Amino acid sequence: MNRNRSSFLKGLRALALALPGLALGLPGTALAQAVVLKIGTVDAPASHSGQGAEAFAAEVARLSNGQMKVEVFHAGKLGSIPEQVKNVLQGAQDLHLLYPEFLTNLIDETKVISVPYLFRDMNHAQAYLKSDLFKPGLDKLRGMGGVILDPDWNWKINDPRGVIAVRPIRTPADLKGLKLRLWESKVAIETWRGLGANTIVVARPEMYLAFKQGIIEGGPETIGIAYDQKNAELAKFWTRTEEYYQIINIMMNQRKYNSLTAAQREILHTAARNASRVFQEASGKGFTEKRQKAEKDFGVTVLEPDLGPWREQARAISAALEKEGVIPSGLAEKVRAMR
Repeated sequence: MNRNRSSFLKGLRALALALPGLALGLPGTALAQAVVLKIGTVDAPASHSGQGAEAFAAEVARLSNGQMKVEVFHAGKLGSIPEQVKNVLQGAQDLHLLYPEFLTNLIDETKVISVPYLFRDMNHAQAYLKSDLFKPGLDKLRGMGGVILDPDWNWKINDPRGVIAVRPIRTPADLKGLKLRLWESKVAIETWRGLGANTIVVARPEMYLAFKQGIIEGGPETIGIAYDQKNAELAKFWTRTEEYYQIINIMMNQRKYNSLTAAQREILHTAARNASRVFQEASGKGFTEKRQKAEKDFGVTVLEPDLGPWREQARAISAALEKEGVIPSGLAEKVRAMR
């Protein structure tokens, strides 16, 4: 009797030890280990970036049946764009909503993205990012520790580029002496200096305070972002410039990416593709709904001048950027020749 009882207890213990291991192998069980990832943006939650990041998180949760979770940190809570890029490459942060023109200090192929009036339209810009011309840049990014999740570059910003400023800007001549906020990119800095502005580097989340303190008097950004960030509350003139077309992506730490299963990686790719539709729609509202709100709520005047003088001056700027070695020799011409 005692021997039978002892054998029974041993069997129970063996079963108890085996059950967790069995459960972990079954999809959707409560004991399975959930994957938690952190993504950072620099824009407000209501912005197209914020909505896109939240849509991506929701898609990851849906496609994984809750076994994968993405925590979203908005408005620069994880740092400025350069800081978050560094965090992702070093593995301190899992994901970042990436504006590739902020990689100019790291990757030569990104230096032409913001060259003024180089691209004919949004499709031309997308074609470049998917082309063999840009591929060496993606290979270099991977070598530094970063991988992009949307190889088709679907996250198009349908809110056109412009300048929010404290005074009306109609021609490049109106920029003379204007204290213009820019990011850490020699291409962007030299472009706007060439157009006549007095450029000052300020992180995106600090723009509102910089306006308030008189450190800056303007900055290139869409009217939708100017409304979301409340910069339009202090700067009452927005000029449509469309100097380049913006397409963003989700960058992930390479080691973290490699640590996931093939199925988990596919969930991230699919979620990024699906969320791009929310992002595009939200960004489009920047030039419709949010433009109207900026005009009504903040009294912003929207200017849409003839861009002929801007394009004319941009030709000399583009040539100077290449002559000075700021952009790779011959790359801009290859981009122009793309069909």
